[in-house]
Amino acid sequence: MSPTLADIALPVPVDRLFTYRIPPELAPLISLGKRALVPFGAKILTGVVVGFPASTAIKTLKAIRDIPDDVPTFSDELLKMTRWIAEYYGVPWGEVLKAATPQGFAYESRRRISLRVPADEALGVLKRAPKLQQIIRCLSGGPQSISALRKSLKAAGIHSELRGLERRGLIRIDEQIPEPTARAKTETVVRLVPGYEDILDSLPRALTVKQKNVLESVAASGGEARATELLHRAGAALSVLKSLAGKGLLELTKREVIRRGEEGEGGAARHIELNRDQRSALDAVLGTVESGTFATFLLHGVTGSGKTEVYIEAIRHILTRGKTAIVLVPEISLTPQTVRRFRLHFGDRVAVMHSQMSIGERFDAWRMARDGRVSIVIGPRSAVFAPLANLGLIVVDEEHEASYKQFDPAPRYNARDVAVYRGSLANAVVLLGSATPSVESYYNAERGKYRLLELPERVDQAQLPRIEIVDMTKERREVLSGIRKQLREQGGEWPKHMPLSSISRVLEQQIALRLQKNEGVILLQNRRGFSHVVECFECGHVERCKNCEVTLTYHSIKKHLRCHYCGAVTKAPTTCPSCGGVDLRYHAFGTQQVHEELRQKFPEARILRMDLDTTTKKGSHSKILEQFGSRQADILLGTQMVAKGLDFPHVTLVGVISADTQMLLPDFRSAERTFQLLTQVAGRAGRSNLAGEVVIQTLQAGHYALNYVLTHDYKSFYREELAYRKELEYPPFSRIVLVEFSGKNEREVQLAAQKFSQILREHGVEKTSRLLGPADAAIPKVRNRYRKFLLLKNSKASDPGARHVHQILARARDMVQSELKRNKVLITVDIDPQGVM
Repeated sequence: MSPTLADIALPVPVDRLFTYRIPPELAPLISLGKRALVPFGAKILTGVVVGFPASTAIKTLKAIRDIPDDVPTFSDELLKMTRWIAEYYGVPWGEVLKAATPQGFAYESRRRISLRVPADEALGVLKRAPKLQQIIRCLSGGPQSISALRKSLKAAGIHSELRGLERRGLIRIDEQIPEPTARAKTETVVRLVPGYEDILDSLPRALTVKQKNVLESVAASGGEARATELLHRAGAALSVLKSLAGKGLLELTKREVIRRGEEGEGGAARHIELNRDQRSALDAVLGTVESGTFATFLLHGVTGSGKTEVYIEAIRHILTRGKTAIVLVPEISLTPQTVRRFRLHFGDRVAVMHSQMSIGERFDAWRMARDGRVSIVIGPRSAVFAPLANLGLIVVDEEHEASYKQFDPAPRYNARDVAVYRGSLANAVVLLGSATPSVESYYNAERGKYRLLELPERVDQAQLPRIEIVDMTKERREVLSGIRKQLREQGGEWPKHMPLSSISRVLEQQIALRLQKNEGVILLQNRRGFSHVVECFECGHVERCKNCEVTLTYHSIKKHLRCHYCGAVTKAPTTCPSCGGVDLRYHAFGTQQVHEELRQKFPEARILRMDLDTTTKKGSHSKILEQFGSRQADILLGTQMVAKGLDFPHVTLVGVISADTQMLLPDFRSAERTFQLLTQVAGRAGRSNLAGEVVIQTLQAGHYALNYVLTHDYKSFYREELAYRKELEYPPFSRIVLVEFSGKNEREVQLAAQKFSQILREHGVEKTSRLLGPADAAIPKVRNRYRKFLLLKNSKASDPGARHVHQILARARDMVQSELKRNKVLITVDIDPQGVM
């Protein structure tokens, strides 16, 4: 018997399912995981069928309008995975399913407003209603959407006015469902009809010159050609093709075109020969693959130890067993190099998914994965949703990276942890790889939750680079001492502008040496812009964002100040707005300022800059890396994009302009992030038979993280960091839940946070969690919204699946929801945040 009711998960911020009636004509088409078009209020939305209840207490049910697909969008495995994400991270299931669906794939109705009567007649009726007359005048030019009307009228809300006009019979509001923007692309193909010569001889009239040119061009192409190329070659119009088709000489057909990204084309695969450690790691992984059971491995290998070769050989094996694989990378900037290596070995069996691809490219990659036309999907965190069947392996490269954690918009999931859960559903192997594993992952490996595999040496006898720490405090003292000595010996006045440099003498000498040898240099400065602080030397005034409690960053190319939190831009001052002083100092070097200094010190050097400002265009990551890899540049300067996963054999020097950027942040992960970033960027040097060297500049030369970077000693760093975490009850000894309250009225935000905190305590949250706050966020104001935090340290021992804390958080949200909405206070709950800033 066919089901009569369906539970639909909708992409709305309401944590519940919606039950609809299944019309008899749709019963044969509906199944779990398929999309359904349903009425929701005055709109039509696209939801996903997630259940078939036997009954419901709701008396008047709306009916499903349509089932647009022949095959399910979500497999049973993906439904279970997205349900787990919704429950663990505390978000509506429908929002998770939306995040797992290709952009532009959903149907959603749009309301079009049009006049029912002539405009003059309507205006006559509305003589005393100027706002309504404005609406009529806007509609006199033709039907418009509500958003277009709002824009024309410069009004935030016009719904009540529109409903009034509709009731009076002056306008009509129609619901239209446009085609999704993500759809298959086709092209016209031209073919010669068999025996066309005989047809040609029997024609009563001779062909025109252009018609003859087209026929000859098709024949020269082997009897088949793409219409666009053919018309271009023959210099003809589409009407010529249609005329020849009408005469029976040509056949015009449509065929699908697969849109692919540009990454990873060309080249020949190098035969992989694994060393003893790589072979041992691979054998352990393949043994579990053969058993068909789920397991998570942590592959801890030093930089340059050949982790990617292990991934490739593991995937080669699982493909022979008819299984598929997902490879997650932390940054879009890593995708081109990764894809190139995998496509050299697996060709068109590899698909790529990431946000810089066009909507069409992403949609085609998703469909190829769903339909089994590719076996490997590579991409950043969202690739964990790839609809591959028969999954055998999930690789999470650089598993420690914070970029695997989604923040805005919800769902705020960690792709690494989701990958582990998906592996358990699919009985697949999950392989986490890193030279600097997260403290949580290494702790899981020590306790037996993960299996630890190690690659302690670099491949091909390459040696780890020699690392030198430069104390910039000492360097600056020496510079000042030199100036004093010069003044004593030669006389003169103390310089008005102190000649501070972002590049130490040691680093400058090493760069000059590499340029002489024609070897590559990578420089890391994890801060974009020209200068992070613009300060008046006379009164100490610092340029700050009016919307956020942060300093503005000076960008020299556009000569403006920009806030990197809200995007606000303002003109750079020439005098101090506080005291009128003219001595404005630029502190805390950004990538632009370092770039400018490099050009002055090394005018002959070819320098590439890679940061958020230079990689906004599609394909820009790939272009910059290709230029540097083909040695069209000598120095690659960038933010953390240049620190991860890049493999350039000619690079022998890595310089870190400031190791303090991450280290000094008020966050419990700051030391770990510093150790990881510096170790990773150091690993870009000496990845061949050329010796590598690393110069790290810092004002905190005695910090314990730097001491362990200097000796490449991850395990000692891990032990010291773990001791600090245990003492302060931070992960892995607890689960962090960060509750953020934000709004434009600081008092309302504070009251909301206090009330929420009180409710949590009254409902017993402290039975399983330690509650801290409310307190100001480290950056207390962003985008003109004040921010307050509550921090929960949830005990994994007493609340293993976080059920208790989830229930109390949900209850507290329900109790304050109407008040928060009234006071315009937004609440955000982040489970397992990567930081507490």
